[in-house]
Amino acid sequence: MKITVQKKYLIFPVNTRCALKRLTFSCEGTEVYGLDLRLDALSPNFSAYIDVSRFRGQTLTLSVAPEMSIPFREADTMDIDGLYREPLRPQVHFTTKNGWLNDPNGLIFSEGLYHLFYQHNPAEPGWSNMHWGHAVSPDLLHWEERDIALFPTPRGAVYSGCAVADEHGLLGQDTVALFHTTTTAPYCQDLVLCDRKLTTFTPYAGNPVVPHIAGNNRDPKVVYCDELSRYLMVLYLEEDRYSLLSSADLVHWDTVQTLRLPGDSECPDLFPLPAENGTRRWVFIGAHGRYLVGGFENGQFVPCQPALTLQYGSAGYAGQTFAGLPHGRVVRLAWDVWKAPVDTFCGQMSFPVELSLCCCDGTYLLQAAPIAEIASLYGDTRCYRDLPLQAGQPVTAPLTDSAQVIRLRGTLPAAGALDMEIFGRRLLLHFSANEIQLGDSRAPLSVTGTALDLTVIVDRCSMEVFADGGKSCLSCLTEQTLCDRNLPLFTLQTDADLLLDALELHSLQSIWD
Repeated sequence: MKITVQKKYLIFPVNTRCALKRLTFSCEGTEVYGLDLRLDALSPNFSAYIDVSRFRGQTLTLSVAPEMSIPFREADTMDIDGLYREPLRPQVHFTTKNGWLNDPNGLIFSEGLYHLFYQHNPAEPGWSNMHWGHAVSPDLLHWEERDIALFPTPRGAVYSGCAVADEHGLLGQDTVALFHTTTTAPYCQDLVLCDRKLTTFTPYAGNPVVPHIAGNNRDPKVVYCDELSRYLMVLYLEEDRYSLLSSADLVHWDTVQTLRLPGDSECPDLFPLPAENGTRRWVFIGAHGRYLVGGFENGQFVPCQPALTLQYGSAGYAGQTFAGLPHGRVVRLAWDVWKAPVDTFCGQMSFPVELSLCCCDGTYLLQAAPIAEIASLYGDTRCYRDLPLQAGQPVTAPLTDSAQVIRLRGTLPAAGALDMEIFGRRLLLHFSANEIQLGDSRAPLSVTGTALDLTVIVDRCSMEVFADGGKSCLSCLTEQTLCDRNLPLFTLQTDADLLLDALELHSLQSIWD
């Protein structure tokens, strides 16, 4: 089938339960784009909006294997009924309009905007056909989805990576460098050059800049290291092994060392943080939230303590920090792995957190707290001070039909339990076991053992818990955290008398309004 592209989108009917077909776009006999999608001309349950605007005015040949009719329509906008008003659409977490979302990529602050790229499949709400989606925000809260930035090519899909501003003019004036994995066999690392507004995307002519090293090496993260006066790239290799490379020009990379991060894999991040005691340390963290703290000696990263864990739970995967933030601020986003029953979109980003480093009894502990900007979303607020809880006598408060922030402060009891119910979903604090229980997931209630200090963000389908000032984080996005909006209540119940120093309930305005 031949078509002359006139509009931005070709919209194909898809059934997520049908067999995969291969849809190929060719121009003058050469393949220019290809997708795996579940075409269904009879009983579709999803519309795949495929951006073909870069081919506008060209005549393309469309073919599908196995052969079948190729129904489609054309449009210049995503004309989706009820967009952002769907019953299970998260209200304070970024989600893509349509299709699949996973790892955050290329996080950077540039020209006054926060840029979020992410792994994206426009062909269905399931993992495949990895593109880089793109969204921007003036405040890390309200996001505007832009056009897809990077598309698969005949060399392969566009897997995870990062962004870094070329502050030293190595690649040209006012350049932002995007690094990502290309899945040509074997996997390798490519470079894309952008303007500072991140509106143009030009593949580097000398790709790949890092050829295959081992396994399915992937997920490059690049950062400038003042101590070494060089750029560093940390790259996942296989099992729990990562490679650290360095470069003076962002193009030619040399391997410095191999790092191991016990209990972790994939999607590394590397960044400096000042500690409370005035020292500057580097944090190396993996996709599952295991991290090492250390510094650089003789050109290599040297941990100063064993690996610790920041992130627990079934969500909160593949977190990355923003490049280019002013005043040394370190803000992190992760992918909340999605299991909720939604047909049109899949996956959400975590709520942004600000990272800090404290030193407790000689051990450096990473802390994550919801960014201070969350206060700008506060609606109805209720604060209680010196709140007594009596065993077997629940305390109940109504909730508005919105996302919520709940904060508890007090002295950490030595024994007993506190049972919280939020929109019909339970969060249990076991004091004697020092454990938080959320569905099937568990996390330490306190790392330092000093105080009860808990913040909970509740959205349509997810709960994020920040315990002990954010030294332990638990994120879940399953049927066990799917809020029942028929039960707009918050209930506290304890099995032993307890005095809370403070209880705060904050409703949150939707970021989509």
